[in-house]
Amino acid sequence: MKETTIYYDGKTLEKKIEYLKKKLIHSTDEEKVYIENDIRKYEYGIKGESKLLFELKNSHIPMLILHDLNINYKEYKAQIDYILFTNKNIYILECKNLYGNLLINEDGNFYRIYDNNTEAIYNPITQLNRHMDIIKEYIYDENGIIGKLLTNYAFDKYYKGIVVLTNEKMLVKDKYAPKKVKDKVVRLDKIVDYIKKEEKKSHNLPDSYDEVKALADKILRLNVDYEIKDEIITTDTPYSEEDYNLNVILKNKLKKYRFNKAKELNYKPYFIFTDKSLNELVNKKPFNKDELKRIYGFSDIKIDKYGKDILKIINN
Repeated sequence: MKETTIYYDGKTLEKKIEYLKKKLIHSTDEEKVYIENDIRKYEYGIKGESKLLFELKNSHIPMLILHDLNINYKEYKAQIDYILFTNKNIYILECKNLYGNLLINEDGNFYRIYDNNTEAIYNPITQLNRHMDIIKEYIYDENGIIGKLLTNYAFDKYYKGIVVLTNEKMLVKDKYAPKKVKDKVVRLDKIVDYIKKEEKKSHNLPDSYDEVKALADKILRLNVDYEIKDEIITTDTPYSEEDYNLNVILKNKLKKYRFNKAKELNYKPYFIFTDKSLNELVNKKPFNKDELKRIYGFSDIKIDKYGKDILKIINN
């Protein structure tokens, strides 16, 4: 490899914003509050990822860049901001563009500080590790006996996980943070130096461009292009105004449950159930576990974990 190349760009956030702006036109005032908040969140996320991409493109480090991947493997799903392939290492980057300042305590927990308030946030290291676990399991499954042994032994030698903080004004208080956590959190202006340092100290034998490209293509086979899907509640017969309002209330209650449960378990909300599953729950309103099994994405394991709570919300 001789240059920095953007090998794939999913543009998922741009597609989501485009969809949400169209959805605003036909939304109720109550729904508009949620939609406009999501648009602002995605726009802020794009701003952070764009700043990171600028640093990478001007790093003069020969690499292939995969941006904005929607990974789908077995029952696992993950949205990965960046995967970088040099001829020695693979870097999985989680981009965080947060307001305020950041505190990482002695237990490795993350807190955002703003306007004299301190609030716990979803741990990006946990999110990053989950992304790496999915990639590791995929690589492991794709190999024979010797390859599986090598994957278990050497995966961490080749695959590096990094959380990149893209708000340049953010102050990071990590004096008491565990070293294994602190070492994985890098400010935007230090990311290029971090990668160059990792490349310099790496003892991995360099791969050819064709070998690097083949590995990037292999990872891309897990990627599912984001498709804009209409999430507006529909049915064969029009809802009355009363029915429609009840469905909005039900949808909001299920979304609130999903958010709280995800926060409790340190999961992404779609690990609990996806938007497609949410819409089916609202439309079909399963009455019991047998009916819940017919809802998209609800395996026996998920029903055991969340079924009782979800059915209680619907039946109430």
